Amino acid sequence: MGIRSRIFFIILSCLFIGLSLAFIVAERDLSEGLQRQIENELSKQAGILQQSYNQFPQKLSLDALKTSINGFSESSRSRITIIDFDGQVLVDSELGVEDLPLLENHGGRPEVIAAFKNGFGSSKRFSTTTQQDMLYFALRDDSGDQARLIRISVPNDYLDSSIASLDNSVTLIVVVALIVAILASILAGNYIRESLTDLERVTAVMTDGSHKKKGSQLLPLKRSDEIGSMARNISTISDNLKTQISLIAQQRDQFGLVLDGLGEGIMVLDESGVITFHNDKITEILGTEEMLRKSIHDLGVPALSRVFKKAVKKGQFESEFELETPDDDTRWLLAHMNKAKATQELILVVHETTQLRQMDSMRRDFISNLSHELRTPVSVIKANSETLLNGALDDKKDAKIFSKAILHNADRLSEMVTSLIDLSRIEYGELKLINKNFVLNEVIETIILSYKNKAKKKNINLIFNSQSELIVNSDATAIERVLNNLLDNAFKYGPADSMIEIAAHKQGELARISVTDQGEGIAEEDQELVFKRFFRTASARANMQQGSGLGLAIVKNLVYNLQGDVGVVSNDEGGSEFWFTIPRNIK
Repeated sequence: MGIRSRIFFIILSCLFIGLSLAFIVAERDLSEGLQRQIENELSKQAGILQQSYNQFPQKLSLDALKTSINGFSESSRSRITIIDFDGQVLVDSELGVEDLPLLENHGGRPEVIAAFKNGFGSSKRFSTTTQQDMLYFALRDDSGDQARLIRISVPNDYLDSSIASLDNSVTLIVVVALIVAILASILAGNYIRESLTDLERVTAVMTDGSHKKKGSQLLPLKRSDEIGSMARNISTISDNLKTQISLIAQQRDQFGLVLDGLGEGIMVLDESGVITFHNDKITEILGTEEMLRKSIHDLGVPALSRVFKKAVKKGQFESEFELETPDDDTRWLLAHMNKAKATQELILVVHETTQLRQMDSMRRDFISNLSHELRTPVSVIKANSETLLNGALDDKKDAKIFSKAILHNADRLSEMVTSLIDLSRIEYGELKLINKNFVLNEVIETIILSYKNKAKKKNINLIFNSQSELIVNSDATAIERVLNNLLDNAFKYGPADSMIEIAAHKQGELARISVTDQGEGIAEEDQELVFKRFFRTASARANMQQGSGLGLAIVKNLVYNLQGDVGVVSNDEGGSEFWFTIPRNIK
């Protein structure tokens, strides 16, 4: 039902109720007033009749009295009755003398009882004689020997016609009021409807999520009535809502950034296991696209389903499990789920522990490799020392051989310990680098000079290839150590009568230095492993040259500290190219 229909029915209902009450009150008052007026007229007529009746002779016959009463009845257009003290009707203008004995005693009539008691009385009732409603007025006459009543009555038709006239007037008023109600409801409905339509249009725009200032300008803010007040309140609510939404959106974005920046996967679930919130990190960890509004049981991770079931029962639960990725890689995850007491929601926090496990594995491998590398020289030193103590000291030739072996393996131990200490200092940032501008070519040429004798002994041609003079801003000592390690490996594993080439050239903002040998090369699967501590290829372990397996690990860490990169490439013709880059950044 529209607002105009509502207004129409409200106005019509109010008018109907008001007119009905007014009609009831008016009908009552009019009826009582008319009755009093008629009674007053009848009392006057009764008084006049009494005065006239007193002038008649006392011994007047009934026929003469009947004739006189009939004359008064015709002139006053009323019914006149004379009743004696016993309630017997003496004369009635409506009946003949011969019919009077047939009338019942009138002593019990209300107006008769009241008149004998108070001097006058009236009543309105149905008359069995005239068979219609009559209005009676009785007046007591005490002029004779015995009191008598003069009763005058008229039909109630006048009162009924007046009431009927009132009904017609009220009907006309109702029709006029109905027309007025229709017109008023149309005008008021249109007026209010247009105002509310404007408010509805603006609030509909706000409901759709638009809080632009243009929408608020459509409101009738300048009106001074209730609509204007409502419009101003809506405008205020809209402004406050816009501010609150902006604040909530900002806080949500900040909260989302914080959750994404934690590096941990976050997921919120309801009691049935449906995901109501998650951050981007957990989709990356689990390798899924969209999880919102899905059940945790539909993610295809049985371990998470088990964590959810345990957390629902216990309130919180923690578990570490393996997750197979589509690339057949194994990832270790630590999942902790806690149930919020206030909202009964469950919050899942997922940490990826793959790197921690890898580091733990590297630690175990490092200890194992270190033990293995230390065992050989220590065993040689111990065996040779025992041999010397058992009598080899007496033989100078044998003593010299065993002592050289002890010295050689002691040097290996010393080199290994020194390399471990240096590597530890580099990894923990204890090695202080001093960057300054220098000519890279000069440092390389100086290193080449120090390897001339070694190259001559093995008949290796050591070549330096540089496109132009390179000036870099870096630590010359660190670069020298990197090149020394690379050249040592090239001489160890490069065959005699071969060539080792050192090259340096610009590569954008970097300087690229490489050392290329003509050895057996490094298998592709080993190229990422050669820079790990104690790692040696199968061919290197079979080579007579001994090494600690720490040189390339030192190279990698030094280059990374110099803000560069390092790598190795095996050539198709044989041999390997170890390269590294450093920023030029000349200052």
